[in-house]
Amino acid sequence: MGKNLLGLIVVFTLFGCSKGGPMAKQPPVTACGDSPNCVSTEDTRATFQLAPLRLANTDVALANIVEKIASMPHAELVSAQDNYAHLRFTTRVLRFVDDVEVSLNGDQIALRSASRVGYYDFGANRRRADAIRRTLIEAKLVTPSGAH
Repeated sequence: MGKNLLGLIVVFTLFGCSKGGPMAKQPPVTACGDSPNCVSTEDTRATFQLAPLRLANTDVALANIVEKIASMPHAELVSAQDNYAHLRFTTRVLRFVDDVEVSLNGDQIALRSASRVGYYDFGANRRRADAIRRTLIEAKLVTPSGAH
């Protein structure tokens, strides 16, 4: 039991406690800060960079993209306006909240996934961004990487 308690103390010390309060940033989707708990298509640093996402065709609207992301497990649409949407993903056990932002500029989708609290995310946001990409490709809303 002592190891379990110690493990929980370490987790809460590293990550903090998320109340799920409102996100401070506003559109447009931006690059990440300096903590390694974020990935973004708008960042040029290898640690934070995501490959660009391009619409599969001109009939795809941001609403289609947002609807598909919002249907993913543990996702919730927070707000949507014009060419920008903010979604939140909440982990089941510890209830950590990660923010996902999506915007559309021409045929390119900007995507940012970042932990709300803590410093490290152990790759959770990159895995989420990859899952979002796979989901959008399977739905034929975006092109696979490298395709035009």
